[in-house]
Amino acid sequence: MLSTTHHHYTNQNNVMPTKVRRELLSFLLLICLLLSSSSNGFIVPSRCCRNNGRITAASNMLILTERLNRFNGKRSSMVDRWRMILQSTNSNGSDDAEEETDANTSSSSFNSNKKKSIAIVGSGAVGCYYGARLWECKDYDVHFFMRGEHYDTCKTDGLEVKSVYGDIIIPPEQLNIHSSTEEMGQVDWVILALKSTALDAAPSLLLPLLKPSTRIIAIMNGLFEDELVKMLDLEYQKISGSSTTSNHDDGGGDDDGTTLTCCSAIYGGMALLCSNRIAPGKIDHSYAGKLTVGIAASSSPKAEVEERHKRAIVNLWSPVTDKVEFVYTPSITRGRWTKNVWNLPFNGVSVAMGGITIEEIVQDEGLRRLADIVMDETISVANADLKARGEDIFGYLGDAEKKEMWNLSDNMGPYKTSTMLDLKNRKPMEVKYLFRKAVDRANHLNVPVPHLETLVMQIEAFQRFHSLY
Repeated sequence: MLSTTHHHYTNQNNVMPTKVRRELLSFLLLICLLLSSSSNGFIVPSRCCRNNGRITAASNMLILTERLNRFNGKRSSMVDRWRMILQSTNSNGSDDAEEETDANTSSSSFNSNKKKSIAIVGSGAVGCYYGARLWECKDYDVHFFMRGEHYDTCKTDGLEVKSVYGDIIIPPEQLNIHSSTEEMGQVDWVILALKSTALDAAPSLLLPLLKPSTRIIAIMNGLFEDELVKMLDLEYQKISGSSTTSNHDDGGGDDDGTTLTCCSAIYGGMALLCSNRIAPGKIDHSYAGKLTVGIAASSSPKAEVEERHKRAIVNLWSPVTDKVEFVYTPSITRGRWTKNVWNLPFNGVSVAMGGITIEEIVQDEGLRRLADIVMDETISVANADLKARGEDIFGYLGDAEKKEMWNLSDNMGPYKTSTMLDLKNRKPMEVKYLFRKAVDRANHLNVPVPHLETLVMQIEAFQRFHSLY
């Protein structure tokens, strides 16, 4: 048998043909690669996709086949076959497929050649800053949705971000800008950085960008996530004809989770950032930049899915953590109220005083005392809300959060809050979600907040008198 085989694979000069020798060496190399894969670290561990072994097998074979191609110096049709199998498996929209794609970005040449796509919806002071930081790292395909003079200027001159952490200039030929979200197409990530006054417009802007694996980060002010999820899912069901209903918290704190139908996950983002759009196409970032993110809703309530979403968001921001302080919070409720410990007193006092800067507040003895009292009232509501939702007492807010916000404010300088600028420029103010929702929650929980409620009534009066809706 051995002699017959030997005779079959040799010519008259007893020399193995080049083609046969190459195929035999390829086969031997394949075996060696399989045997040594665990130590070389290029085979995707099966734990990365748990119940979806087909993705792992397809991905592994694609990697091996491509390496054999480089060894042989030619292209094989097997590459296309394994790529088609992997694409087909990944396209089923399952959470396992999402994780496989996330896990393999540095291992497979197929995945590493395709950058994650990010759409910035709300390209103002916040959206442009974080979007430019993600663009700067060159790891992502970042697209900006813009309108009006901002769009026209950026299309001609590009986007300029002046920052205390280093300026970013995106030339027009490298800046992906769009005047409608329909032309952007489906993306992997969406950063939603609208003012909450435009929340009703969010579904029509977001739905063209969504696929089953899309994740949304809503970096906005106030207590808005529940309504955003409701609006998105209702609009999605209307368009898709789906009758699936989602569970949404009504504010009573007894809901055990929110299930999405329109996309994979929605995160709430809380930015402690001093950034203003000083002119079309120009952003001025003067201080801070911490971004805290937590999951607001998911397509699955399973704990392992939430862990996967956590890994995905941490991985997304990891290339820019030298410029962006990123924090993941397991409690979106805690994250929102922590941001409110700054928002309610400082946005509130700045507007109630007719439009003053943070520096003017912290340097005036009476206003400083008022801000401190509003902080205490905010913390009282926050802890009552956390208790009502069954959160651990160790997550309650207290002196540490107050100290952080005072340190931030004392070093902020003459910063003009977004709501104060809206008042001065006679633009719609974020009153409902930023201020009124907090007071309504306090009343629902029977927590007295007299100073906060007075501030909010004054702000609502400005809104009525100047029609800033």
